Amino acid sequence: MFHQHASLAVFALFMQAQLFKGVKGDGVVLIHSGLGIKCVSGFDISEQDCVAAGQSVGGQLRKGDLLVGNWADTPYGCFIESSDKAIHYGRNGGGHNNGNFQSVCFAAEDEVTVLDAYKGSECLTGHDFSKEECVDAATAIGGVLKKDALQVGAWAHIPYGCSIQDSDKVIHFGTNIAGTNAGQFQPVCVTAKDRAFTLPAREGTSCDRGSDFNEHECVDAALSIGGKLRDGKVMVGIWGDAPNACFLEESDKAIHYNKNGEGVNKGGFNPVCKVGAIKATLLPAIKGSACAAEDEISLEDCAAAAMAIGGKLRDDTFKIGVFYNGPPGCFIEESDKAIHYGTDAGSTNNGFFQPVCVARIVEATVLPDSAGSKCTPGYDFTEQECLEAAKAVGGRLRKNKYLVGDWANTPSACFMEHGDMAIHYGHRQGAVNNGYFHPVCKPGVIEATLKPAERDVQCRDTHNFSQLECVAAAKSVGGQLRNNEFIVGDYTNAPFGCFIDPSDAAIHYGREVSGVNIGTYQSVCKKEAEEAAKLPGRKGTQCSPGENFASEDCIAAGESVGGRLRGGNILVGAWADAPYGCFLESRDNAIHFNTNAGGTNNGSYEPVCIYV
Repeated sequence: MFHQHASLAVFALFMQAQLFKGVKGDGVVLIHSGLGIKCVSGFDISEQDCVAAGQSVGGQLRKGDLLVGNWADTPYGCFIESSDKAIHYGRNGGGHNNGNFQSVCFAAEDEVTVLDAYKGSECLTGHDFSKEECVDAATAIGGVLKKDALQVGAWAHIPYGCSIQDSDKVIHFGTNIAGTNAGQFQPVCVTAKDRAFTLPAREGTSCDRGSDFNEHECVDAALSIGGKLRDGKVMVGIWGDAPNACFLEESDKAIHYNKNGEGVNKGGFNPVCKVGAIKATLLPAIKGSACAAEDEISLEDCAAAAMAIGGKLRDDTFKIGVFYNGPPGCFIEESDKAIHYGTDAGSTNNGFFQPVCVARIVEATVLPDSAGSKCTPGYDFTEQECLEAAKAVGGRLRKNKYLVGDWANTPSACFMEHGDMAIHYGHRQGAVNNGYFHPVCKPGVIEATLKPAERDVQCRDTHNFSQLECVAAAKSVGGQLRNNEFIVGDYTNAPFGCFIDPSDAAIHYGREVSGVNIGTYQSVCKKEAEEAAKLPGRKGTQCSPGENFASEDCIAAGESVGGRLRGGNILVGAWADAPYGCFLESRDNAIHFNTNAGGTNNGSYEPVCIYV
């Protein structure tokens, strides 16, 4: 698709009985109140036109007069006071709206978009030009009249609305609402404004670079997707714990604009972003698979997003319709990669189609394939989350199948088989891992420390995070993904393992075991041995409440105080004669984890506790 732009006056929705003479056309709009909100440069209304313009959008004269002044706390130009709709004109070019006033501005002008001539191409709903507007719109981008007349008809092979014949640029207007472009006509459409969508209110979420709205665009964009003005105002500030630019507060949908370009979402806020080039991912073609609601791709973005990951137009046609045996939204057919968009929200994937969804970075951790290992309660992934989580840590589909069952000898919930990393989901709650499977868990609270950026400084042996753990560990000490990417390489001048670049806190992982920190990078390490304490192996000894290590941390904690893995595995069980949590067996220092909260130390075991 390519765009050509031409000026066509928009008739204001708010236009009432009286029009005024002006250079921009007949359209006038009322801008929402908010701190600093004013007309876009070049769309200000003159003082002489202010009364007529203000009255056309509901403004009133206070005691019969236009109020004119040189105020510092109002916008420049024509505006009305939100409380009583009194029309004002501010002569102070440096005036700053305190949030109590609504600027009256010329309406923006429509732009024309001409689409490519392919089978099925047509204007989006609501973006058609009328028959009266068609000639001006089409001639502005190169269309011509045949014998000085617009060609009008109810053709079946021409799209509804305004179009140009590709071969000779003759302008047509199709009156058949069911007309389908046979591929020889270029639809002429009103250019769609940047549409908005919200990202989840999670820690670290923000719009991709270039897809955030500026301060002037924020109000309309956020209102279009359910945002609300708190006390009639946009909340504008410089917050460090909120996403940059436009966002909604999750609790009440209040619209905010953050001027802090370094702001980081701490959760609780939904970034408002432009719908545009979507980084997409394909879900497997399995029965019932579909995108999560927040990861659905719009109709407008579907073709481009799907083509970017291998989708194709079958017979040069983008298939849109009700497909009862396909998933809702954007998807491709597995057999030939044909791109489709399903408009029925209740349809169900029969297993032959791959949903095309917004790609998200999933943080997960993998536990050892040892007998009894499982996720700490509350850190399990759901069946719907498991596929993406396991793929993020190296899991694979065995023969393109997601294996779900009720096994007794595997961990419950999400796991991978050791031999081929096949992704499984177990429904049996009391199942016990026989030692051949890796549980896939949500990361817990990570005990990480950041080393100084000094030459040769890096993590001690046994205190390196794995590549799979690195992103979550580095984020816990201030690391960030540079351009949303985890940077991995075989560096000789950087430390082995997880580290960040202090210049921008970008997270890296160095795979070169002999890599040497030249002093430019900060290693991210598991906390040192002094963070764990070993109690004596006496009858009844155990960790104090709140000082137990989680099962995910037991290996590192146990090794830091001299423990070792018996047969390469942590031993996990529900013993009655051993202390709850992490401990070492006194005779050989073997690391164990006891899931029995009622277990009592018989004196043969040394509890490993968080050092306080």
